[in-house]
Amino acid sequence: MKYFLLLSISLFIFSSCKTEEEDQLTRLTYDQMTDLVISNALLLPDDVKYYGLDGTLLSEEEREAASEDLLYADWYINNELELIKVQLNDSDAERKRRKKEPLFTSIDNVDCARLDAILEEIYDRDQQNRTDNLMDESIDQNNLEAIELILDKCGMPTSDTSSSKSLQAIWLVIQHAGADKREQYFPLLEKAAQRGDLDLQDIALMKDRMLLDKNEPQIYGSQVLINDGIYELYQLQDPETVDARRATVGLGPLSEYLAHWDIEFSVAQKPLN
Repeated sequence: MKYFLLLSISLFIFSSCKTEEEDQLTRLTYDQMTDLVISNALLLPDDVKYYGLDGTLLSEEEREAASEDLLYADWYINNELELIKVQLNDSDAERKRRKKEPLFTSIDNVDCARLDAILEEIYDRDQQNRTDNLMDESIDQNNLEAIELILDKCGMPTSDTSSSKSLQAIWLVIQHAGADKREQYFPLLEKAAQRGDLDLQDIALMKDRMLLDKNEPQIYGSQVLINDGIYELYQLQDPETVDARRATVGLGPLSEYLAHWDIEFSVAQKPLN
């Protein structure tokens, strides 16, 4: 229903000069195209034309070789919802451009019935922003704005309605936001963890991060700083009982965790009173 509306009132209309049959085409993204396929609304003829970056018509072999780039192509359909042509784009440039696009322009665009697809895309954007050597603050900001709109309109999803990846996306985006946002949304996330919708480990990490924000000693030992190129454990409450505290949220011994940064932790451990 959503894409039929988009097709009729808001998508870009492309005027093609290749043939008279292509006088008015509507451009779709890959996701919009696949949604139409899933709903059995899109006609897929055998003679769809595929064009390369330079505008030349691709052979069948060239099209198969470029199959991974189809995710970032423009898909053009006519008024009868028949796929006419596919225009390949520079996949690297298009991927980076799309990551920077806001997911929503207003709360009216939030579809609570499609939360999983939206949240999983947010998760992917967050993680790719940290693995593609991008670390673009605008991507994190767009993700945060999308999460806030989702929470405002749909409330906090649960494991009964959403995947673990979707729920993790909410935690990740808030964890990577500013101190004020962590403070604002921590009670909501903590309640979700108490229900079993989020991992207690994640809540422990956020709690430590919030204490670091306030320059107060952390509880679980998750926060590591770097000083003159050397990793150091951030200040810690009651180091002698940290492993017992970590165990309550499913975390292993602190010495094993810190070994990843070549930090030695040899404080003798005691049980909690």
